[in-house]
Amino acid sequence: MTKQDALAQMKLKKHERVMQHRAIIAMYGQTKGLTDSEWNNVEIRVKGSGTKGKGHANTRLWLYHNEGIKLQTKYKKPRII
Repeated sequence: MTKQDALAQMKLKKHERVMQHRAIIAMYGQTKGLTDSEWNNVEIRVKGSGTKGKGHANTRLWLYHNEGIKLQTKYKKPRII
């Protein structure tokens, strides 16, 4: 496959995505934003500590401002003020 063939294939795929998007818009209409009540009811899952025993380190990162601990960098020990 030459560079020109790859560019032509990329252009064709882009054109197909645009046409598919236009067909969906024509069928369902434009998207609308969430209302305030819908926005407030959205639940977001966050990634927790993947293995056991690492919860303390993660908690300490989020609670440092309450305990008076200043974090300098990710790899250095925090310095207590």
